Amino acid sequence: MFRALPNLDMDLARTVVAIADTGNFSRAAERVHRSPSAVSLQVKKLEDMVGRDLFRRDARSVALTPDGEIFLGYARRLLKLNDEAFTRFTESACCEGSVRLGVPNDAGIIAIPDILRRFAETHPRVEVAVLLDRTVELQRLCANGELDIAIHASDAAADGPNVIHTEPLVWIGARGGMAAETRPLPLALADHGCSWRAVALDALDRAGIDYRLAYRSEFCQGQIAAVAADLAIAPLPLSVVSDSLVRLGPERGLPQLGSYRMTLARRDGVGAVAEALAEHVAASFRSIGERGTRLFA
Repeated sequence: MFRALPNLDMDLARTVVAIADTGNFSRAAERVHRSPSAVSLQVKKLEDMVGRDLFRRDARSVALTPDGEIFLGYARRLLKLNDEAFTRFTESACCEGSVRLGVPNDAGIIAIPDILRRFAETHPRVEVAVLLDRTVELQRLCANGELDIAIHASDAAADGPNVIHTEPLVWIGARGGMAAETRPLPLALADHGCSWRAVALDALDRAGIDYRLAYRSEFCQGQIAAVAADLAIAPLPLSVVSDSLVRLGPERGLPQLGSYRMTLARRDGVGAVAEALAEHVAASFRSIGERGTRLFA
C-alpha cells in the first residue's frame, strides 16, 4: 500500500539554513524572526520527522552532522525553488533590468558568491555585471556613474552607515621566517591605488624603516604566496593569519597599521534594483562579521 510522505514545512527549511549560515541558534532566531527556544523546538520537530540528528550542539556553538550537511543541500534547493516560484508571480517591473557592481580584487571577491546567491533569490530576472578592480578605480567609476554600486577599502577614519566590514590591518610573515629581520625590509605589495599599500608605506616612512618592493601582485593571494615562501612580509587583514602565516608587530620593530574598512558606495540617482543589491551586499558582509568568517582562505 502506498504511504504518503509528510510535507516539509518551508519554515523548518529556512531555520536549518539560518542555523548553518550563522552557526548559532540565537542569531538564526533573529534571522527567521523567532525566539531561540522556538528555533530549538523547530529543530527537534524536524529531527523527529527525519529520524536523524541534524546538528551537534555544545555550550558555545552548533554544527551540522553528516546527515545535517545532506539535509542542508535539500533545504537550500527547496527554498530556492519556493522563492523563485513566488517571485515569478509577485515581482514588479522594478525587478527586471541590470545592475553594475564593482568589487575589489581581494577582500570583496570572497563575499561575491553569497551576494549573488542572495540577490538571485529575490531578483532572478535581473542581470548583474561584476567588475573586479582596484579601490581607486572603483571609486572613480562609481563617481562617474559607470558603476551602480562599488565595494571598496577605506582607512580607519571612514565612518557612517556605508561601512559594511571592519578588520585590523597587520604585518604578515611566514611562521618562523626571517624576512622581517632583513634590511631593506622586503615587501610584497599590491599595485598603486591599493589603500593597504599606501597605509603600510606611510607607516614605514614615519618609522624611518628602509624597505624595498620585492614582490608585487594585483591579487592578495600573490602576496600571500611570497610571504609563505619567506621572501617578503606584507600588510594584510588579520584574517590571513593561519598555521603557516603569523602576525608581526612592534616586537619585530614594525609599526602599527590600524584597521581597514570595507565601504559601500552608490552612484548618484541609483535605482530600486541597485538599492536592492546594495542591501544584499551589506547583509552578506554583516553575516561574515557575525560568523567570524575568514575573508581569506
